[in-house]
Amino acid sequence: MGALSSCIGTDIVEDGIVDERLAILTAVDTIRVGDAVQFRAVFFDNMGDMASDEIAWSSSDNSVLSVDGMGLVMAEMEGTAYIRVMASSRKDSVKVVAGEETSELTSERVGMFQGKSSYTVEGSFGMSEVGENLELVFGSDFRASNGPGLYVYLSDNADGVSGGIEVGELQANSGAQTYLISKERAELFEYDFVHIYCRPFGVPFGYGEFDN
Repeated sequence: MGALSSCIGTDIVEDGIVDERLAILTAVDTIRVGDAVQFRAVFFDNMGDMASDEIAWSSSDNSVLSVDGMGLVMAEMEGTAYIRVMASSRKDSVKVVAGEETSELTSERVGMFQGKSSYTVEGSFGMSEVGENLELVFGSDFRASNGPGLYVYLSDNADGVSGGIEVGELQANSGAQTYLISKERAELFEYDFVHIYCRPFGVPFGYGEFDN
């Protein structure tokens, strides 16, 4: 009962104001002149809720790369420009080249965590192929509520871990960490979600969706 009480206690203690977060997730570094690519960004407000409708897009040079209000970026002429987003007091930007071929960085998948219920799970993550393994990396901005028996899972849906695979026990509740997954167990594009899951009590703490 003590472990379950810890989960309930976390609900009460950590439910409140959090830092706002904004990030561009689209992994494209070059767009062919005349082509358009849909960019995506996520913004979490100070209540931890996703509020993508508040994001404003802009370009440092509209003659090279233009962008509409939904993040659709068009390569107008050869050159380099920064695609920028703003939401509340947060900003993010990426450098993009308008050139001969569109280049998507498909060798790495990226995403951002969000908490479920009143649990905190936040920060960036990425997964790439390294030899015979997949390498799942949590960024230095990762943070999760304390809880008993927290594990990392990959799955096909945002609602749970059924049908997915267990990656391993969560190494730490904050900070950068790396998990290796054999390619015999999963392929890079096989699963679309990463979960932080309380295995003893079947409680989802949070999840993130790969953007690409």
